[in-house]
Amino acid sequence: MAKVYRLESSIVYDGDLSEEGIEQVKKLYSKDINNIILNSLGGEINLGMDLGEWIYDHKLDVTIKYAAFSSAANYIFPAGQKKFLYKNSFIGWHGGATQEPTTFYEKLFVKFILNDYIKRSKIREENYFKKINVNPKITTLGQQEVYKKYEIEYKGWTYSLDTLNKLGINDVVLIDGEWSPITEYEDAKLFVIETFD
Repeated sequence: MAKVYRLESSIVYDGDLSEEGIEQVKKLYSKDINNIILNSLGGEINLGMDLGEWIYDHKLDVTIKYAAFSSAANYIFPAGQKKFLYKNSFIGWHGGATQEPTTFYEKLFVKFILNDYIKRSKIREENYFKKINVNPKITTLGQQEVYKKYEIEYKGWTYSLDTLNKLGINDVVLIDGEWSPITEYEDAKLFVIETFD
C-alpha cells in the first residue's frame, strides 16, 4: 500500500501505483500544492498515465528523491513542469505499451489475452506523449538491437541528461548541482543510454 501524505507544499507518493493512492493524491491537493515527491517502482501503465496526466494538467513539479521505475519513470516523471533530481536519484525504464513481445509465450499472451488492453493502451500512450511533448521512444529505446547484450543481466536502462533532453525531458533541476544516478536499486540493475540521434 502506497503512503500518500502532504509535506508542506508537496504531496509525497511513496509506493506502488494504485487507484487508491492516486485518489488520495487528489484528495490532498489544494491550490498551494506545487510539487509531487515521488518514490515508486511503478504499477499498471494506465495508472501511471492517470497520475501523470493529472500532474501535467495541474502544472505541478515532480521530485524524484529516491526512485522512479517502470510506469513511474515512463509517465509520471516526464509530466512535471520542473523535474527535480537529487545526485543519486534512480530513474529506470524497461518498456511500455508499444513494446513488442519477444518470446513465443509473450506473443501468445498478448494476442489472445491482452489484445484489447494493449490496443487501447497503445493509443492512450501515443496521445499522452503528444500531450506532454515527449518522444514516445523513451519507453522502448533500450530494447533496440544494439542493447540486446544487456537483456539478461539488466532489468532496464536509464538515460544521461543530454539524452533525456533530446527525448523531450526539459526543465530538469539538479538539487545537488549534479546527477550521478545510481544504476542499482533493490533488485533492478540498469545500463545507461548516453546518446540518442
